[in-house]
Amino acid sequence: MSEKSEAKGGGLLFFCPCEAPSPGDIQVVLRQTRSRKFDLSLVLGIAERCRFGFPRVTVCSPLRGFAPFPTTFWLTCPWLTRHIGAVEAEGGVGKLERWIETYAPREWVSFNAEHRRLRLALLPEAEKDFLRRCQSRTFEGLHGGVGGIRYAKDGVRVKCVHLQAASWLALGRHPGQTWLEAHSAGQTCRSAMCGAERTTDS
Repeated sequence: MSEKSEAKGGGLLFFCPCEAPSPGDIQVVLRQTRSRKFDLSLVLGIAERCRFGFPRVTVCSPLRGFAPFPTTFWLTCPWLTRHIGAVEAEGGVGKLERWIETYAPREWVSFNAEHRRLRLALLPEAEKDFLRRCQSRTFEGLHGGVGGIRYAKDGVRVKCVHLQAASWLALGRHPGQTWLEAHSAGQTCRSAMCGAERTTDS
């Protein structure tokens, strides 16, 4: 593991220490996400690596241009992305919502509030002040929870299992951690597939 660092744009990531991405990390993330629409310029750091040392969760900028980018943690591991896609195809979003509603509704509210604080902490004070004064709607758009949800009035609404897994892996905790663990949302591939020039399943 390389030395933990500060995000490029804001203060120290006291909620989730991350590593500054190396040129090699960026190349791996490029290969991992080549089939998806992911803007590499959003990457502020590497939040979590797989057992082979490759990035599998990145920390993303809260803004893409002057528009809010709601996904603080992005799951890049292609093997895990496909696995969770299969979980979602079997109704995983609704199942996770019902699990959290039953077992951890209060923790869900605080977890999303933490995401809001983290997103704001990633921005420099000068930029936040500008948004407050000149781009109030954009600033308001940064106040959602995981994936930008309005957790205070939406109740338990899981936007995407991929986002929940990425948040759990990055922060080391999640209200639905037991459910995520039971559905193997933290596993990695068996043969360091991200080290290959072409990422194929193993």
